[in-house]
Amino acid sequence: MRDLLDMIYEYQRLRSREQQLDIPLDDAERVRKMGLHRLLQGEAADLQQREFARVGVPMSVQFTRPGGFESGEIRNLGGGGFMIQTKAPQPIGTQVIIRVVSPRAAMEYVFPCVVRWRSQRGPGRMGVEIDGVPSKADLYDDTSAVWRRSITLGDAPSDPMVA
Repeated sequence: MRDLLDMIYEYQRLRSREQQLDIPLDDAERVRKMGLHRLLQGEAADLQQREFARVGVPMSVQFTRPGGFESGEIRNLGGGGFMIQTKAPQPIGTQVIIRVVSPRAAMEYVFPCVVRWRSQRGPGRMGVEIDGVPSKADLYDDTSAVWRRSITLGDAPSDPMVA
């Protein structure tokens, strides 16, 4: 089976090109987008409330926030966005950049998103909708990776020449 993140990336890339960048899709791209949409819809019983099925696939994630970075865990994902559990859910309407690494596919995915909801009680959670053109890069190719290494918190290296 193809990696779910790759299907979401490809669907969102085609959708964003057409809807946000006004770049017309050719016939093959339109058919591909329709097929991916149907695959991502799945057979969810709650499609009256959601456009896409949700899949519970926990994976680590990093995201931007005003003034810095945060980390969390994707608890479920679908064709339109992610539910992220984090200690620092962002306010509704905040634009964030989500970075997800798929070790199985050896790929780094970067999705521009906007926070659509956040939990008021219990563990910190937020729902983000993909809102823009995503990117992906080979995890081991330093020339193509968007974030070339993991975000780490803490002190900077003592030697300024060490990257």
